[in-house]
Amino acid sequence: MDAIKTGSFIGTLRREQGLTQQQLAEQLLVSDKAVSKWETGRGLPDIGNLERLAQALDTSVAELLHGERIAKPMGAADADTLITDGLALARQLLQQKTLVNILLGFLAGLVVVTLVVVHLTSPHAMAYDEGLIRIDELDDDQLIARAHEDATGITVERVADPDAPSRAWLFVSCYQTLWDQLCGARSESIALLGPGEQIDRIYYYPGTGEDKLLFPDSAPSDGAVMTLPRLVYNYWIVLGAALSAAGLAARLLLRKKRYVEKVLKAALLPVCFTVSILAVLAGQYGQIYDAAFYLSGILLLTIALYALLLVIYGRAKAAGRQ
Repeated sequence: MDAIKTGSFIGTLRREQGLTQQQLAEQLLVSDKAVSKWETGRGLPDIGNLERLAQALDTSVAELLHGERIAKPMGAADADTLITDGLALARQLLQQKTLVNILLGFLAGLVVVTLVVVHLTSPHAMAYDEGLIRIDELDDDQLIARAHEDATGITVERVADPDAPSRAWLFVSCYQTLWDQLCGARSESIALLGPGEQIDRIYYYPGTGEDKLLFPDSAPSDGAVMTLPRLVYNYWIVLGAALSAAGLAARLLLRKKRYVEKVLKAALLPVCFTVSILAVLAGQYGQIYDAAFYLSGILLLTIALYALLLVIYGRAKAAGRQ
């Protein structure tokens, strides 16, 4: 099959029908750039478009493959050539789609594996429980935090005391990873907090509700605070819901089937993202500040939901054709 000869033939037939490249593209539900590539021999029509293209140009698929009008009955040799050209075109398009699918599958698999590794190895804050952590004072007035053996480690954040700049508030939390839980890893974690005279208060953060005051016993607890990650999750929910609504509205307003299907598939992504955020945050809002852990979980759930919805949509579409 001669791409240049077929392309020139398509251009001639289009002009005979009084169609512009844009008008022909709209009939075939493709872009005008695709039609331009066909006519200049830089590409060939998809095998799925050949029948519609032949109808639009008032010709036959055989003549498109042949690249010219067939004025008389074809001989066995010419028919064999047409069949060979058609099979070669189908084979070429199948190879291209197979290569693209393999590449996309590899990239998708790499993303999923990366997210799984990040999710399994990201620190996950442990809710406060009596005996989980204690504050001890060493002989040299140094304070240390000693965690229960189930904890993988301790994080410490230091904030200047607004009433006494020379002293500090410490926010201490224990963490573990899903990988440690699956492997049954156990360790006793100790963190040096600093000289006692430089520390005003020590809180366990985050807790299930309010922050737990660990040191000193006499100071009042100030309650929980709204952290930046929690606010970010809130904004993500609003953004995801807005994009979902915009995508679904666009699907209802668009009339061209080609664009409707693409817009619907695009709109399903923010829908899945929003649902995933709500699912992951449900019942965990008081502890949401482990950004890497929760974000990786949200993205993994988004991918799973999106793949499931695409499968359901594909089966519903196939059932509608029957």
